Amino acid sequence: MIQVKNLTKKYKKPLINKRKYVDYALDNVSLNIAEGKITAILGINGAGKSTLLKCLAGIIKPNSGSIIIDDKPINRFVNSHLIFVPDTETHFPGFTVGQMISFYKDFYPSWNDEKAEDMMEFFNIKREDIIDNLSRGNIAKVKLMLAFSLDLKYILLDEPFSGIDIFKREEFVSLIAKYMNENQSVVFTTHEISEIESIVDHVFILSDGRIVSSFDAEEMRYLEGKSILQKLREVTLNE
Repeated sequence: MIQVKNLTKKYKKPLINKRKYVDYALDNVSLNIAEGKITAILGINGAGKSTLLKCLAGIIKPNSGSIIIDDKPINRFVNSHLIFVPDTETHFPGFTVGQMISFYKDFYPSWNDEKAEDMMEFFNIKREDIIDNLSRGNIAKVKLMLAFSLDLKYILLDEPFSGIDIFKREEFVSLIAKYMNENQSVVFTTHEISEIESIVDHVFILSDGRIVSSFDAEEMRYLEGKSILQKLREVTLNE
C-alpha cells in the first residue's frame, strides 16, 4: 500500500512587480492507494495530479508530509518497486525498441519478456523499430509496453493514452486487467475518463492541490447512479 499523509508542495512564483507569492501545487493531501487496485487521480489542468505522481515516484521532494510505500518511507530504492511513466518521451535518442528493452532488462531483474512480446504483437511494434521514427501514438505504446513488462508492484501513468487513437485506447484499457498481477497497483491521471470507466476501482479528485472527493467507483455508481465523468463535473462545478 502507498500511504500519503499531509503532503504539501509549494512553489514561489514572481509577480509583475518581482515580489514573490506562494503557489500550492499540493495542499495537505492525504490518501491511501491499495494493492491490486486501479486508481484514477482526476481533475482539471493544474489541479496537482502530475505533481502528486512525481512526489510518489521520488522525482519531486515535497515541502512537508510523508509518503510510505509498503510500510517504509520513500527512499532512493523506490525504483525497485515502482515505475513512473510521464507524459513526455522517455527513450534515448536513436534507440530501437529492442535497445530500450535491453537497457531495462539490465536494470530490472523483474523484466517479463513474455509480456513484452505479447504487448508488442498487440501494438504492432517491432524490436528493430527506431523509436524516434515512430508516430506519437506508437511512442506512447512503447512507453506502456516497457512499463508493464517490468512487472513492478506500482505503475504510475501520467496521461498514458495521449496520442493513442480511441480504438487502441479502448483495447489497451481492456488489457490492463490481463497484465496486472493480483497484488499490483496501477495509478494514472487521464482526461480520457470514458475509456477508463469500466476498470477503475477507486477515484481521487484533485482541485487546486486538494483532495475534494474520494470514492469507490462501483459503490458510487450504485448509490448515486452517476458515471465517473458526471461525478467529476459535479464536484468541479461545485468548487
